[in-house]
Amino acid sequence: MSVQRGDGPTLYRAMPFVVGIYEFQVNALSEGLLHDLADYWSTVEERPRPETIPQLRTVPVNESIEPQLGALPYELVNELVKAQDRFAVAPCICRRHARMSGGGCDAPEESCLIFGDFADYYARTGRGRAIDRSEVMAILARADAANLVLQPSNSQDVSWICCCCGCCCGVLGGLKRHPKPAEAVASSFSVRLESDTCQGCWTCLERCQMGALSVGDDRVTLNSDRCIGCGLCVSTCPSGALTLMRKPGSEQTRVPADMHATWRTISDAQAKPS
Repeated sequence: MSVQRGDGPTLYRAMPFVVGIYEFQVNALSEGLLHDLADYWSTVEERPRPETIPQLRTVPVNESIEPQLGALPYELVNELVKAQDRFAVAPCICRRHARMSGGGCDAPEESCLIFGDFADYYARTGRGRAIDRSEVMAILARADAANLVLQPSNSQDVSWICCCCGCCCGVLGGLKRHPKPAEAVASSFSVRLESDTCQGCWTCLERCQMGALSVGDDRVTLNSDRCIGCGLCVSTCPSGALTLMRKPGSEQTRVPADMHATWRTISDAQAKPS
C-alpha cells in the first residue's frame, strides 16, 4: 500500500495477506486466482493458536443503541464515521469471490467502507471510489436493511467498516461455524430477551446471521452463546422484547488506538515462541 500527501514523497507500507493483499485484488479476481486461493486456504499448518486479538470487531447498527447503555464513541458507528474526513467505498471482495465461485447472495456488493489513507489509496488506484459522509451513512442504512453485520477494523480510529453477511464473509463465516461465537467475537454488547414481551412475529430470525434466535412455542428463544451483539434483531423488534446490554467488564476486549497498534499486537503474539 502507498500513501501520497501533497507534493511529498510516496510512502509505502507493508500489509498482511488478510486484511490487505487479498482485499487489494478485488478488481483482479479470476478463475485461476480463485483456484489458487482455495488451494492456499485449504493448507493448514498445525501450530498452537497465539493469544492475540482479531483484526475485526462487531459494533451494533446505530438504531440498536439506547442512551442508557453509555456506549463509547468507538462503539457507535455514527461516531466512527464522524471522526473521519476522507471516505471511499469498494466492492466487497467476499461477495464478489462467492458469486464468481457460483455462490453468493443478494446483498449489495459495493459496501466496503474505507477511511483516511486507505480511502485515498483505493480511490487513487481504482479499487474503489471516493464518496462523502452522506453517502457513507446511506450505505450503512442500506446495509441495515439488507441484514448486514457491521465489522469495523479492531481499532478506535477505524480504517474501514465491512458490511458482512454470514454466507460470504470469511470472518463472519468463521464465527458462524464456531460452537460459541460469543466467545470468539470482539464485541462490547450482547442481546437480552424479555420472552413475555415477544409477539412471535419472527422478524428477528431472518436478521440474525449467527442463528442465535429460534422459534419456541409461540415466541422467540435466545441462545446467548451465539450472539455477537450486532443489534440487527433489536432495531426491528416491534415489541421491544430484544434489547442490547453491555457485557461484563471481564468479557470486554481491548480496542487498540489505531490499526497499526492492532497489527503490532497480532505480530508480537505470533512471534512469541510456542
